[in-house]
Amino acid sequence: MNVEELKKIVADQQDIALEKLDDKRIIDRDVPDLLHYLTIPNALAILGVRRCGKSTLAIQLMRGKRFVYVNFDDESLRGITAKDLRSLEEAIYQLYGEIDYMVFDEIHNVDGWELFVSRLRDIKRIIITGSNSRMLSGELATHLTGRHIDYILFPFSFKEYLTFKGIKVEEDWFYSTKKRAELKRELDNYLVNGGFPEALILGRSQLNVVYNDILFKDIISRFKVREIEKFREFSEAVMSLYSNEVSLNSLAKTLKIDNKTVENWFFGLQNAYLIFPISRYGEKVKQRLTYNKKVYIADPGLISSIAVKNRDKGRLMENVVAVHLLRQKQLLGDIYFIRNDYEVDFYDQNSRLIQVTYATDKVEEREIKGLMREKNKAKELIVVSWDLEYTERIENREIKVIPLYKFLLK
Repeated sequence: MNVEELKKIVADQQDIALEKLDDKRIIDRDVPDLLHYLTIPNALAILGVRRCGKSTLAIQLMRGKRFVYVNFDDESLRGITAKDLRSLEEAIYQLYGEIDYMVFDEIHNVDGWELFVSRLRDIKRIIITGSNSRMLSGELATHLTGRHIDYILFPFSFKEYLTFKGIKVEEDWFYSTKKRAELKRELDNYLVNGGFPEALILGRSQLNVVYNDILFKDIISRFKVREIEKFREFSEAVMSLYSNEVSLNSLAKTLKIDNKTVENWFFGLQNAYLIFPISRYGEKVKQRLTYNKKVYIADPGLISSIAVKNRDKGRLMENVVAVHLLRQKQLLGDIYFIRNDYEVDFYDQNSRLIQVTYATDKVEEREIKGLMREKNKAKELIVVSWDLEYTERIENREIKVIPLYKFLLK
């Protein structure tokens, strides 16, 4: 592609980016100060499932900055090669002269993009976005060891969902019967509709479009999947096992697929940030590698749309808590589940043991027993319920029972 062609494409994309900055309907995401980490020669990589808002977030970070935005998912740039990237750079400088930030959206669509970014990050602040986790495992990781900051973005959290709906929660809401009822009603809606911005704007039917785009653009095409219908069957089987342990060997036998293919396909779902496996806690690393993992889905709306036959409120609650903790994991460390002759849903490195239960009148004894068996591992013992809230002491340990809406908002 020549410089003049690229100038037209870049100018049109820049207009779109500037329009987004002026759009009052776009909400600010509840994320850390990501630019704080973006100092030359670091690059900032915003990663996450397709359509979760990575592009919009990257543009929002550019408020008041001298920047250029290039979207490599645009059909106008289809076929662009690594050799063309030098011409793209020239087109940018001809159009905008001196700029401080360059935002490259889905740049992994260009084979060999790593060396281009590696060179530019020495003179510019670079933000890249991507919907597959392998993008940082190749040459960029080699060239930028210790010089890239990764942040995984998810679809809207419950807090962001409420902001999108125009609901601003004040501290006194937790004491008002009417306001608590409103929060629980909206939480019910969130468990069904999820947090993909596109689906909230255009309707739940858009969730199937998002799901199919993830499968075809981020997995089937990238992993060169040939048995497409079999893969879809496999994907839906994994989705239906949300908040459960998954045995890849069992899936292989049930679906009559060889083990290696199942492992590759499972990695594909994980690579696209559609699923998030959580390891079972073991005292030794070798134990953790041999145990089955529990699987959680990036957004509750996808569960309600794709795994509709397996919709269970308690499991949906657990999935939402898992994603909430995965957001925090980026700052607080790893998350595990514990299973012996009892189970603890989550054990995080912030020294908390957390059980999740759809309890509306009483927390079952087995939930408490699991916490007490492992109490020496943690400073906090928490039960997340649907709407119960109280604190009790057992064996000189405090157990906090917290409603889900409050856990997600506080």
